[in-house]
Amino acid sequence: MVTIIVIAHLEIANSLVSCAEHILAKRVVNLHVIPVRKTEDVEHVLNRAEEFISRQSDERQILLLTDLFGATPSNIASKLIRPGKIEMITGLNMPMLLRAISYTEYDLQTCVEKAIEGGKNGILHLNGDNVS
Repeated sequence: MVTIIVIAHLEIANSLVSCAEHILAKRVVNLHVIPVRKTEDVEHVLNRAEEFISRQSDERQILLLTDLFGATPSNIASKLIRPGKIEMITGLNMPMLLRAISYTEYDLQTCVEKAIEGGKNGILHLNGDNVS
């Protein structure tokens, strides 16, 4: 089973996870949040994330989801990557999160692929005449 960790700016992290659980009408036990406050020391957040990851089973694969590439949360998450064991996707949106949750019973690679697909397919342009 894949564990999902959302490492994102405080309000975005908490809100996305709360909304996902509201939509699914259940608490997702393998979904965790490490919110990043703007006043928080980067090393403190990194240590918090490393401690959480160290408490996970060695067999557990981890998918890190961050909100904005190049921002503090993604910079922190990128230091945690261990190919094949801990991987990261940035650009988190609600369709991506819901898709990732839906594929946690699969291997990490499948979960990553489906999450990215969900994130991309969840972006639509509506102009009144059609959907693109």
